[in-house]
Amino acid sequence: MSRYEQKRCVLISTPMAGYICPAGILSISSFLEANGYPTEIVPLAYYLNYKKDWDLQDIRSILEDFIRKNEPVLVGVSNQITPDYPTCIEILKICKEVNESVITVIGGVHVTFQDTDCMRSRFVDIVVRGEGEWTMLDLISALENGRDLHDVKGITFRENGRIIRTPDRPLGNLNELPSPNYELLPFEFVQKSTNSGMMSRGCAFHCAFCAEGAFWKKYRKFPVTRIIEEMEILDRVYKNPMVGLSDSMVYPGSEQLSEFCREVQKRKLRLRPEFAVLSRVDTISEQGLKEMKNIHIQCVAMGIESGSPNVLKMMNKKISPDQIIPACTKLREHGLDVRTYWIIGHPGDNLAEAEYSLELLQYLLNEDLIQEASVDMFSPVPGTRFFEQPGKYGIEILLEDWSEWFIPDKPICRLKDFSEKDILATFHKACDIVKRAGAAKTRYDKEAIDRYAML
Repeated sequence: MSRYEQKRCVLISTPMAGYICPAGILSISSFLEANGYPTEIVPLAYYLNYKKDWDLQDIRSILEDFIRKNEPVLVGVSNQITPDYPTCIEILKICKEVNESVITVIGGVHVTFQDTDCMRSRFVDIVVRGEGEWTMLDLISALENGRDLHDVKGITFRENGRIIRTPDRPLGNLNELPSPNYELLPFEFVQKSTNSGMMSRGCAFHCAFCAEGAFWKKYRKFPVTRIIEEMEILDRVYKNPMVGLSDSMVYPGSEQLSEFCREVQKRKLRLRPEFAVLSRVDTISEQGLKEMKNIHIQCVAMGIESGSPNVLKMMNKKISPDQIIPACTKLREHGLDVRTYWIIGHPGDNLAEAEYSLELLQYLLNEDLIQEASVDMFSPVPGTRFFEQPGKYGIEILLEDWSEWFIPDKPICRLKDFSEKDILATFHKACDIVKRAGAAKTRYDKEAIDRYAML
């Protein structure tokens, strides 16, 4: 490979991503390429042939090839979910061992809120906090031109043994981001991958258990033409249509969704039979449901989370149980499948409150008002008030090893009024309910993992 073809930046997605297209890395890489900084994307799952029994030596041989071939200024890894953090550190360790002079960078939701803890690892040079595109562009420009890193907003780095946190970077203008450049990924990987589009970043709601509001700061919309162009490429070039929208909130009946539906019809784009959007029980509208059915959207997913008014209040969900059944009924009347998400052991929950959830879950399944139920045990994730002040909410975090935050039958925490044993027993009761209904999904199933990885 000639020097001209070498890439100045190598960005890595971890094996846990599996078949999921690394949307965050792809967006950053597309932006860097459009601004004159050639970037290599390494989806490790693809190069490991999607093996589940991979080891670090397998990863080392892959990364050795990419780093020695490109001699990059910067190597970065995306830490999308908390349990993947230890693997990310091991990946950067390998990068340093292959080339000790390469600058190692890590970004993602977890490290945005655990940046100073992350900097205690000698294998991490820089943490990119929050939205990555503009910060990465500024950072690689600074590294190449010898500029002072203190002037790069949105990063955390080490200087003379001290940890330096530069000011947060203001949010960028989404209109500046190009459509994802899938040519930066292996062709076969894109053909096999699970691809979800995005029409927005952030969420207008602020559920207490979710770190998205703190990460994205506010709700912003992409131009609809961006996702339409992306859909056309995936369908017509790769013969692999999208499986859904990964927005945290899609508003049925909104002008944005209406425009999306019109463009899909106009351009005769194909949607996968399982194409799904995530919405809320308090945003369902007749107009929106009709528009979605017109383009053959088949599934609407909703975070019901709990049947307890007290728990829903603690979650700041801003919904009540009496809104749930009518919303599901309306969706089913329009022929849509309903996928739901539930949390056991959230602050405010206990054995008595959890019974409301179990009864509601049983009723919705029995009446065929929902077709899928994904059950999770509460995680006080970094970036939420429950992680920052666990004692205030009666939370005791049980697992110190981040990699254990996705292990079956291990509650991550217990509550003052809800023991570890009772949380686990209630979780199993919920799982039994959905298994008997033939709709079992728990946080350990592949689809549940996919959901977290898209966040």
